[in-house]
Amino acid sequence: MNKRFTYAMLASTLAVPLAAFAQVTNTGTAFLGLLNRTGNFLNDIIIFLFLVATVIFIFGVVRYITAGGDEERLKEGRNLILYGIIGLAIMVALWAFVNVGIDFFFSSGTSIRIPGGSGVPQQ
Repeated sequence: MNKRFTYAMLASTLAVPLAAFAQVTNTGTAFLGLLNRTGNFLNDIIIFLFLVATVIFIFGVVRYITAGGDEERLKEGRNLILYGIIGLAIMVALWAFVNVGIDFFFSSGTSIRIPGGSGVPQQ
């Protein structure tokens, strides 16, 4: 079988479910509906990753406090605390960059959106 034909069949098979999004949604177009669903999914992932980084940080703090002078456990606790802080910082930075980009390209007004929040207009 020709390699191009195989890729074309795969691409068309993967594109068929998008035809289901061809209906008009409340926002007026299927594309905006797809963007809204994708945005909601990504916001859920961001909240989950914030939770994971926070749990790692707290676990590191508990490990550090309960080390009892054991150097290996102290080092492990410090590393977990550091990984948790780095994870939280990366998530905040990425969330900010994405929201700035979305507001710049797709927003007609300015607003502050917190993942999982409803959005508060700026004055």
